[in-house]
Parts: sequence; structure tokens; C-alpha cells
Amino acid sequence: MNWEKRIEILAARARAERPPQVDVAQSVLRILASGEAAPITVAERLWMWLAAGSAAVAVPAAVIAVALYNASSGPLPELVDSIAWVM
Repeated sequence: MNWEKRIEILAARARAERPPQVDVAQSVLRILASGEAAPITVAERLWMWLAAGSAAVAVPAAVIAVALYNASSGPLPELVDSIAWVM
């Protein structure tokens, strides 16, 4: 028996097989309908606190950076205008 014939037989067997019946819809719907939240693990709590701390530091840093940028860029347009007027 050559390879081509073996592959044809194998393909015919594969086509004849029926896939297993898997119905997960009921279990998923039951979980969604129950409304129970999964408990938060210790690692998730750690990540939540880390994110909260990062946000608490990032917001004031951004406010300070914007204020410093506005304070330092204020004289620059005036200087450019005066140089352009002289030229």
C-alpha cells in the first residue's frame, strides 16, 4: 500500500468521525446569572495598590510639569517677537 492510499484512508476515517458534543452555554449562563464576583487574590490586590500609588504620584507630577512648562515657555514667545521686530 503506497503513501497516497494510506493518506486517503486516514482522511476518510477523519471525515467519518463525529466531533464530541460540548455544550458550555448552560454553565456560562449559570455563572453570569449568579452575579457572584470571584474573590480577589493577594497578587491582584498588590497590583491594584501599585496602580493606585502610581496614579497618585503621576497626577501631581503631570500638574507640576505642565505648570513648569507654562512658566518657562512664557518669556520665550516674547523674546522671539522682540528679535523678529529688530530684524
